[in-house]
Amino acid sequence: MGEKARGHLNRVLDRLGVVRVVGVKVTKVLPDAVRLDNGELRQSDLTLWTTGVRVSPLAAEAGIQTDENGLVITDPTLRSVSHPEIHAIGDAALVRQAWGRLHGTCQSGVVTADYTATVIARQLRGKKVKPLRFGYFHQPVSLGRRDAVIQFTRADDTPRRWYLTGKAAAIYKEQVSSTPPVAAKLTRYVQLPVQLSKGGRATRRTAG
Repeated sequence: MGEKARGHLNRVLDRLGVVRVVGVKVTKVLPDAVRLDNGELRQSDLTLWTTGVRVSPLAAEAGIQTDENGLVITDPTLRSVSHPEIHAIGDAALVRQAWGRLHGTCQSGVVTADYTATVIARQLRGKKVKPLRFGYFHQPVSLGRRDAVIQFTRADDTPRRWYLTGKAAAIYKEQVSSTPPVAAKLTRYVQLPVQLSKGGRATRRTAG
């Protein structure tokens, strides 16, 4: 996030009593604490371990071509490069765009699923298929029922200057979360120019 949006986020977390420890790793989880790599013990009644997503080994075990992380390597229409009859979406797919690789978020998950459904339907009708074109446009974070922070971004998910906070941001986040299929379908018709941070332009649009 940009400095101002991040500042709002940190102020709210301070007000809520949320302590952040940045730049260290957890080396061990104990029944009532976690041990950090600097030797410090952080007491905890409950530890939620959310360190990331591991891809299912199913694709690699089935002989489908994957990258070093187990993601299915896809062509511009999200079909497996080794097994074109197989489509991959969301966290299971290695998806490349002009600005770089998609990472696992609800934005890319919903859009790749909607796009793939459209691709399959068009193929069954014998129609041409356009490559996926996608760019991130926001980072929404809920901070309770009455507060949130929305950082608007470039296609590669780097922050733009615009952001939204407070009740308006909470309403925005609620609308986005409650109607993701609608939001994905609207991108077919609404052109959303997204300026890249390293030159060039992209649009967040699925196949029409």
